[in-house]
Amino acid sequence: MTAINSNSIKIGSKIDKMDKPLSPLFIIFVMAYGGAFIAFFLFFFAKDWLWIEGWILWGAFETYFFFMMVGLNKRNPRILRNRMKIKKEKKMEKQESKKASSSDKIIMPLFAISFMLSFVISDLDHPYNWSVDFPFWLEIIGFIILGLGLYLIYLTMLQNAYGAKVLDIREGQRLIDTGVYAHVRHPMYAGFIGMALGIPLGLGSWWAIIPAIGSVLLMVVRIKYEEEMLITGLEGYKEYRERVKYKLIPRIY
Repeated sequence: MTAINSNSIKIGSKIDKMDKPLSPLFIIFVMAYGGAFIAFFLFFFAKDWLWIEGWILWGAFETYFFFMMVGLNKRNPRILRNRMKIKKEKKMEKQESKKASSSDKIIMPLFAISFMLSFVISDLDHPYNWSVDFPFWLEIIGFIILGLGLYLIYLTMLQNAYGAKVLDIREGQRLIDTGVYAHVRHPMYAGFIGMALGIPLGLGSWWAIIPAIGSVLLMVVRIKYEEEMLITGLEGYKEYRERVKYKLIPRIY
């Protein structure tokens, strides 16, 4: 997901409506909904409202929701509006964009299934003790990975106003190669991967790591289609790809 300059775009003397902050009531609703959703999936299956690891995970996500909704709404509301869109922009219906978005019809449902499976299996693992020998130090590492992943997602969204859920190239999108994008080409994917792996590790489940790895592999496949789209559809991306060699992890991949 390649960034553009996130400064407000002005039309005449007015600020583009995409750069207007969302209403406080909507922000409160999203935070409450997100917190309730995470709590349901954590404690409904775990059947333990005193589960310490579950509350740590819930707190991590609520902190993320707070900075994402309040911080981004103040500094870069365009990204929040773009993330809420689920349809491609008609003006950018190029062939390479069509191919990329078509791949999402398979990749994203599979990603959602594998991600939720990892979540649910982690929860069920708690009452049934499927991973009774899971080391505590690995749980700590898991929560650190989760925190770093969520922070990277937030940092990327600060710098990338056009990071939509669908694969397409939006009107007015320009390439930049500063910030996190100076180190890896797909920092948001790296953040999602950290989140996907951090959840089962933090919650102490060996079995939930299996669908989490599936989520990681699906993100790697999605990168392939996105890069094909960006090389042919975004000016300067081919040269940027030559300068920044790594997709997800500096000096590794």
